[in-house]
Formats: sequence, structure tokens, C-alpha cells
Amino acid sequence: MEDVVCNGCSLLCDDVVVEVTDGEVHSLGLCRLGHQHLLSSIESNSPQASTRESGKATEVSIDEALERAAELLLSSERPILYGWSGSTNETITLGLELAKTLGGIIATPANLGMTQALSHTLHSMDLGIDLEYVRNNGELIIYWGSDPTESSHRHPSKFAVLPRGENIPEGIESRTIGVVDVRNTETMKMANHRLIIPPGMDSAILEALVSEISGTSSIASDVAGIGPQELIGLARNIRKADCTVIFYGSGIINSGNADANLSGLQAFIEAVRGIGKQAFALPMAPESNIMGAIKSLSTDASTSSITDIVAGDFDAALVVGDDALVELPGSAAKALAQLPLVYIGPPGITSGKARVSICITDDVITGIGTMNRLDLVEIEFKQWNSQKEERLAEHDVMARLLELIRKEKS
Repeated sequence: MEDVVCNGCSLLCDDVVVEVTDGEVHSLGLCRLGHQHLLSSIESNSPQASTRESGKATEVSIDEALERAAELLLSSERPILYGWSGSTNETITLGLELAKTLGGIIATPANLGMTQALSHTLHSMDLGIDLEYVRNNGELIIYWGSDPTESSHRHPSKFAVLPRGENIPEGIESRTIGVVDVRNTETMKMANHRLIIPPGMDSAILEALVSEISGTSSIASDVAGIGPQELIGLARNIRKADCTVIFYGSGIINSGNADANLSGLQAFIEAVRGIGKQAFALPMAPESNIMGAIKSLSTDASTSSITDIVAGDFDAALVVGDDALVELPGSAAKALAQLPLVYIGPPGITSGKARVSICITDDVITGIGTMNRLDLVEIEFKQWNSQKEERLAEHDVMARLLELIRKEKS
């Protein structure tokens, strides 16, 4: 068996070993999502390229596809370069160079909310801990608007709920777990406190907890349908815990009240720290390198919002790594599909609609490059030798495309 880094989600698990025999995957450390991701990556390992005219697809060589892609992008006056949340940091760097060369605009799924969340004043509060710190110190864990059983399976078992840590000697027996969500979730099955609230009421719950923790007032009646006994019990456990960590997700940032919710989290952190305890809030995102994309694009890149796509601000698109026509909201996906489209990445709906499509070998197979884990820790892929077939990484294709376009423009 060989060491592998799994890029099936943003945890980028680097404690995985696998063996592939006759197309079958045997592994230690892979969760169900990771196993399926690796299996799909192996099944679609052979690079393929095609062009599409009038709805008819024609298989072409990689070189022909790259030449057609360069021609299409060079004829554009305002292209958008979308994706990158599943690309290596090295590929994103090439994407930034290509955007500058073309005079194009770059965008990622982070524009759907994560970028705005990380730019909120909440994240100026010294929240820079890693997941190992959570494992060793996180005494009270709250999943707020996030469900790791759907997107990051090993998050509870590897870092936040089950494992023993330096200051958490008994693992789950030494921790208190809370879950706040708009519906009953699988994650709630492991929780001591289960709060099912109406959509958009997160800030009301946070305000009530802050008042109870800080002692400014006591909860006397239901808040957003949650009884005072449950809220007071949670606040009491927060006051007792030496270290509280909230992992917040789309329920906080995509509920329509993101700013109020994030400000509520900030007030919560301040209240807990005000009584002499540690408190942190960390975002949860499923995409394997969404944090690397945010980090890279926070420099001098010309970025775009999803509303710009809907408004028809672009005349061509390069999509890299993300199955954008599946992931984007309907109006944005429809607008993107109407553009002359180049796609580079794993096969999917977007690859089947693009005028030029280059389907590549997934980075979990090539084992080359780096990504940033959910907590921004950089993880380097591991090369492994059992896959001997032809490999064409996303980075290779981007490098060749950038070279072609630079040559044409010079």
C-alpha cells in the first residue's frame, strides 16, 4: 500500500494509504467520500480532449484543443476565468498569470460567500489556530450551519469530536458538542446540545447566548423556538469550557443575513474571551482548495462576483477544475453556459457543454503540488507509483495554455 493525500474535501487527509488492484481501491484512512473520489479519479484517469460546434462533439488531440482554446480566449475582449477551488496552489498561480496576460477577470466559488466571511472583522480577532490545536484543546465544539457528515466526513473523528488530545485526555468523553442548524442532521446524533432553528434566526440565538454568558441578562423565554432551559444549559457549558470552537458553514454565510450573523459570532467570541476563556470561530467549506484560492486571490487579482456573470459582463469563459454549471446558482450557470466556454478539469456536466474541453488526471493521482487545508495549513501531495497510465495534470495543461497565449500575444 502507498501513502496518498486525499483531495476529496478540504481536510486534505495526509494519513491515508491505498492500494489499487484491477481498478479496485483498498484503503486505510479514506472516508466514504474520499473512497468514491479516488475511485472516480482512477476511472477517468486517461486524458481526453474534444471540441464542440453546433452541439456536436469531436475528439481531438490535446495540442489541437489547446490551440483552439488559445484562439477562443485571445478573441475575447473580457474573459472570465472561473473555478480554482479544486486546483493546486501552483495551478492557481498560473491562472493569475493567464488572467493578467488576457486582461481577464478571475472568480471562484468563494465569491458565493466565503471570501466576504473571511474579510469580516470577525477574522481580525486572532483566530489563527489549526485543526491540531482544536484536537488538543477544543473542549466545547459547536457546528453552526455546517454538517460535516455531508461534506467533511473525518472532521469530527480526526480533529474535533472523537480524538484524544493533549488537554482532552478522554476524547469525546472530555468534550461537549453542540449543533445549530435549520434541520435535523446526522451530526446532531453526536451532540449534547441540538438546536433546530428557523432560517435567518442565527443572530438572535447568538445574541441570547452572549447576554447569558456575559451576565448582562438571563434568558427568560423562547428564542427562535428554542426554550430557555436549553439555551441556558448551553451557555453554562460554554462558561465552564476552557476552549470553545465554532465551526460555521453556509447556514451562517448564505442565509441572507451574513453580516449580522458574523457580527453575532464576533460578539460571541468577545463575550467568551471576556470571562477569561478561549474562543475561536473557523469556517467550514467542502471544496478541496477553497482556502488556497482565497489566499492566492486576495493579493492583486482582478476578481468578480457571481452577479457580474448574471449581468452578462463577459464574452468568454475559461473554467478550471470546478463543474461550474452544476455548482453555480441557476441564473449564473445559465449565463455562463451561453458564453464561448473552455473547460479544463475532471469530466462532468461543464466538460460536456464546453466548446473546448480538456479532461485531465486528478491531482490525487498525479501526486504533485500543494493545497491549503481548511485551516490554511499547506499540504503537499504525495507521489505514488501504482498508477502507470499516461498522466496529464491540470497544472501541465495550464502551463501549456499560458505559453501558447503569451507566444501569440508577443
